Amino acid sequence: MVSRRLAVLFLVALGAFVAHAQQPSIVASVDRPVIHDNESFTYTIRAEGSVRGDPELGAIKQQFDVLASSSEKRVGIVNGRASEMTTWTFELMPKKAGEYTLPQVRVGALQTNTVALRVTPPPTASAVPADIFIELEAQPSTAYAQSQVVVTLRLFIGVSTGRATLTQPEITGGEAIIEKLGEDSQYSVDRGGRAFVVRERRYAIFPQQAGRLTVGPATFEAMVIPDRGFSRVSRFRSSTLELAVQPAVPPPASLPNAVWLPAQRIALSEKWSDDSADLTVGIPRSRQVTIEADGLLETQLPELVLPQPAGIRQYADQPELSHDVTPEGFKSKRTVNMAVIAQTPGSITLPKLELPWFNVKSQAWEIASLPERNFAVAPSAESAAPAQSSEGAPAVAQATAPRSAFWPATSAVLALGWLATALAWWRSVAARRVQAPDKHAARTGAKRPQSERKRLADVFAACTAGDADAARRALLAWAEARFAAPPRSLGALASELPEPAAHEILALEAHIYGAAPGRWDGRALAAALKELDAAHARQTTGKEEPLLPLYR
Repeated sequence: MVSRRLAVLFLVALGAFVAHAQQPSIVASVDRPVIHDNESFTYTIRAEGSVRGDPELGAIKQQFDVLASSSEKRVGIVNGRASEMTTWTFELMPKKAGEYTLPQVRVGALQTNTVALRVTPPPTASAVPADIFIELEAQPSTAYAQSQVVVTLRLFIGVSTGRATLTQPEITGGEAIIEKLGEDSQYSVDRGGRAFVVRERRYAIFPQQAGRLTVGPATFEAMVIPDRGFSRVSRFRSSTLELAVQPAVPPPASLPNAVWLPAQRIALSEKWSDDSADLTVGIPRSRQVTIEADGLLETQLPELVLPQPAGIRQYADQPELSHDVTPEGFKSKRTVNMAVIAQTPGSITLPKLELPWFNVKSQAWEIASLPERNFAVAPSAESAAPAQSSEGAPAVAQATAPRSAFWPATSAVLALGWLATALAWWRSVAARRVQAPDKHAARTGAKRPQSERKRLADVFAACTAGDADAARRALLAWAEARFAAPPRSLGALASELPEPAAHEILALEAHIYGAAPGRWDGRALAAALKELDAAHARQTTGKEEPLLPLYR
């Protein structure tokens, strides 16, 4: 009976204990009711008792930025009673000055109280500088579309700070490219009798269109640690800059095809593999042309249009783009390496190379140029071998004979001449059956020898293997067998052949000396040469003597 009474009393006490522990309460507060604009404050929600869920700050985020948040929960027994307390702490920054009432915040099934807050404008500027402030400056004052504007940001700090961040200036009103110029610099200055540490940062801005462009504000946010009082997170914004961006200036009538290049300086330079003024047919010489520009991105530098005068070809490699970042802005380069190949012997002039550009300092069009260059082109080593003089034969025939033997000798010479004429006529009749009527085959004076067919087969083999160097050697060897005066370079060989063979040979030359990426595909060249050979076969095949096959 006693045990039953004790059990009932325990249950009643436990019920009262649990009932008391399940009566939660919740309160919201701020650390101070009046703050300045760009200053942070602490908003605290404290719940006693068991509470499920987290605060819902959707309404508060419409008027305040949440800089940081944290939570803490404590559970214990105080004076024989269960105790549970949960605290949420938020660091908030007002978006503008004004009178605010922080709304009720729901946490699970509970709601907080409202909290009044007044945000005053920052103190009026005076002769004495603020503890922290930012300045913006732009150079040059007149900007053009796609030209460089250097914006300098100076952050003045007169107090101790921590957890600092500095954003780049905002760009509004138009499209622009913004690039940071190097690392920040730091130095000390005196303003209004106060010492400040200055952190200076530079940006290069490239407006992409004409019109008004707004630069700024830039924002500095940090934990301010004053000599006296409490530390707090503060936010500081710079003023803004208004840029009037001018449109592109049309080029003069003398430069109708000029590309818009608004720069502070542009120069052209070149380097050759050697300084000799001589070239040799078929032997490439390396040439490097560089564009240097101040105040442009490397991607703005155009592709150079290389003149191709008669008798010489230039094959450019892929360009190399680079830039250096200086406090004054971008210094960019575009370097092109090329192979220069003479096609015919003689005297050749490489024309002047010009690049028009707009000088943003003088606000006038200018031309960067390379002077023309004259070369003496020597024949290749193979074609320089001395040919047998045709004037030596008459010298033998001019041996004097006695006057008494004049008429018999004359008769003998005439008889031999008649026999030679008859023999030549008979040979010409037979040769017309197999000789090619086109200009290329006619130069050989006879049907194609076996060596020509063999060398053409070597060309096809190199094309099938995709070996560009082997194809070049085989083509020149085939040309030596095909032509009476064989060309000694691929360019000269192309000038002797019809399309499409000429086009494919020039493409092979461009691949070899232009350092084209990837593996060379010789199928098009093989097809063009087979078409040329088939046309030759159709023209020269006769009923009496068919053309011998290409492969044996």
